[in-house]
Amino acid sequence: MTHVTEDDLDDLEFDTLRTGDHTSAARRLSELAESVSGGVSRANVLLRAGEQWQHAGDHDRAAKLYRQAIEDGGETYGDARAYLADALFELGDADEARRLVEAIRADAPRDPEVYRAVAEVLYAQGDATGAHEWATTGADVVLALRDRAVGTGIVSGEAADDAPGSFTPGPDDVALAEDSLEALLRLRYRARIDLGQAEDDYDALLDDLLKNA
Repeated sequence: MTHVTEDDLDDLEFDTLRTGDHTSAARRLSELAESVSGGVSRANVLLRAGEQWQHAGDHDRAAKLYRQAIEDGGETYGDARAYLADALFELGDADEARRLVEAIRADAPRDPEVYRAVAEVLYAQGDATGAHEWATTGADVVLALRDRAVGTGIVSGEAADDAPGSFTPGPDDVALAEDSLEALLRLRYRARIDLGQAEDDYDALLDDLLKNA
């Protein structure tokens, strides 16, 4: 068995960004997934291996590893179903990809990164309406957390109570969610431009974030 930490995986991916050799990284991660012990879950390594295969253009192998990550059931970052949906779209299986997207929606995840991932997948497929919806809901998750923590944001009152991911947040929950907000609002803005929609309060919030960056 091989002890692997998140830092080990990050280092491997950093080296891959430098070399551009995603195939070698995918093979290495696939091997690690079969012998990983402690530090990180097998599912997490499988998910990272799938991403590298996808970067290498092998969407079929990526899909197989994403399925293995889902079947494994171990802890992963985000939602492996969103990554599988991305690979399936690339493989031409839009029906199954959209079924996965709807399954994620039904679970009402409270991690805004899941909403960002799905919104990016849909936007890449030319579905600006779907991307806009997912990015907006993801932003609402962040803003609802902010409302509960400090009493600010667009979502408030009953809207905050009804927003996906309703729970009592801790400081770490809010900090991590805030990290996703700008990306969600940027994606939402691009989708609104494509849809020919006028700027709204969320776009004004994005302007404020960019001014204060």
